[in-house]
Amino acid sequence: MGAKIEEKEDGMIIIPSPLTGAHLFSYADHRMTLALTVAALAAQGESLIEGAECTSKTYPTFKRDFQALGANIL
Repeated sequence: MGAKIEEKEDGMIIIPSPLTGAHLFSYADHRMTLALTVAALAAQGESLIEGAECTSKTYPTFKRDFQALGANIL
């Protein structure tokens, strides 16, 4: 997505930078899906998050809630 991130020994520094849409993978982890969705909402262009259905158990209203925020979730 083009984020500028500087890795440190004990963490990271996230430098404000524009994000671009991308083909993303959640690895069937609902936390990854949620974080990537927020990033995709701020990105310029379309993003595809594979495995987003993993949110159905922990966040059953995910799709509806994020559609209300402007996400085009299929």
